[in-house]
Amino acid sequence: MATGLAVVALAAVPARSPAPSIAPGPPAGGSGRAVALTFDDLPLTSEACEAAVAREVTEKILEALAEAEAPAVGFVNASRTCGEPSPALRDAVLEAWLDAGHDLGNHTWSHPDLERTPLAAYLEDVDKGAVPVDSLLELRGRRLVWFRHPFLHVGDTPEKKSGLATHLAENDWRVAPVTVDNQEWVYAYVYQAAIARGDTALGARVAVAYLDHIDDAFAYFETRAREVVGREVPQVLLLHANRLNADLLEPLLARVRARGYRFVELTEAMEDAVYAREDPYTGRGGPSWIERWAVAAGGEPSRGPREHPWVTETYARLRSGR
Repeated sequence: MATGLAVVALAAVPARSPAPSIAPGPPAGGSGRAVALTFDDLPLTSEACEAAVAREVTEKILEALAEAEAPAVGFVNASRTCGEPSPALRDAVLEAWLDAGHDLGNHTWSHPDLERTPLAAYLEDVDKGAVPVDSLLELRGRRLVWFRHPFLHVGDTPEKKSGLATHLAENDWRVAPVTVDNQEWVYAYVYQAAIARGDTALGARVAVAYLDHIDDAFAYFETRAREVVGREVPQVLLLHANRLNADLLEPLLARVRARGYRFVELTEAMEDAVYAREDPYTGRGGPSWIERWAVAAGGEPSRGPREHPWVTETYARLRSGR
């Protein structure tokens, strides 16, 4: 099921330099910038979880990653079968990711919010989500390593945070942090709605704004890393398995590369000593790990760039059914 929007969108997307008010600054170390790519909500985000769409989105994302020679980790919500009664579609998507040389992580079974879920029930969901992912990895002589918190919520109380952290450690699962957080999910919702309505003008406008937003997010967190850590760090970018990224991942990765980044494995990014720092953040919400390190240093977390105001307004209107 072709979207019909990609050509319109890409034709309207110019290359863009970082905003003058947020200068790129010097690369980390002496070997240039590095970023690890991560995609949440495999096989497909819930807004359009249909089997045909899941196959198309998977193919496009994997093609763009291959073209850019960019490794990635896909984080799985194992309950999502995208309308099929069996997990065959889900497993086919995950096999495609593994066949392409990428890794998989556990994003829980059903994407619960730790802030709204008792710890015991949340841990059950974590364990249930791990089983099918670990099984596919085991068939290839590998094991499940990565866990990503839904909503990046690590615990709104010390008891929840400590209980989850202990459970992950007991299973030898590593937390996959995020440094370049962003509002991609808002753009994705509006883009998906534009596709459903056949509104190519809105789709193209969202595409341009989304790529500019990702540029702004990188510029912001490069600056924050220098403020908080004293230097730039290997970044970890959060994206999702959705139509927005299926259509726009190629120009998105081109912009990231134009900022001086090379694409690296998540394990390589996390070899940097900064990732051994404590994450002291306990509370509501899920800020970037750079903001968590700011808390550890006695500072306050700050918000990164938000979506364009017109995107906020359009999102609210669409959500209300208007």
